[in-house]
Amino acid sequence: MSTLVTVLFVITALLLIGVVLIQQPKTAGGLFAGTGQSLLGTSGKTFWTKFTTILAAIFMGLCLLLVALVKYQQPKSLITEAIEKQQAAAQAPVSAAAPAASSAPAPASAAPKPQDKPAPQSAPVGPKPETSSPKK
Repeated sequence: MSTLVTVLFVITALLLIGVVLIQQPKTAGGLFAGTGQSLLGTSGKTFWTKFTTILAAIFMGLCLLLVALVKYQQPKSLITEAIEKQQAAAQAPVSAAAPAASSAPAPASAAPKPQDKPAPQSAPVGPKPETSSPKK
């Protein structure tokens, strides 16, 4: 599917280049100098301008379609497959070791110890506040 769209894209691009080159210039002497034709296109549209517009619309549509095809039909590369295999291999021993560790009895030395009493909190450390004595 993407090969067909790519071929259509290249053909449309070449046609668009050819059609633009075939057209007669609308002004003679630069962008703002002209012989009575307006820049806004008040003159009637010719076949070539209509055909150029249609080709440009097809070209933009094929651009968007190619992006969508690349995004959703991205083939897996050898590197991606190798990374996935390594991740699967790394996760397999961990998941197999977890049930074995949980089913083993806890050693006697690992019995829970009674909680020690928390240490009393000391006074805040820092400069002592000055006490003011009444002046006489």
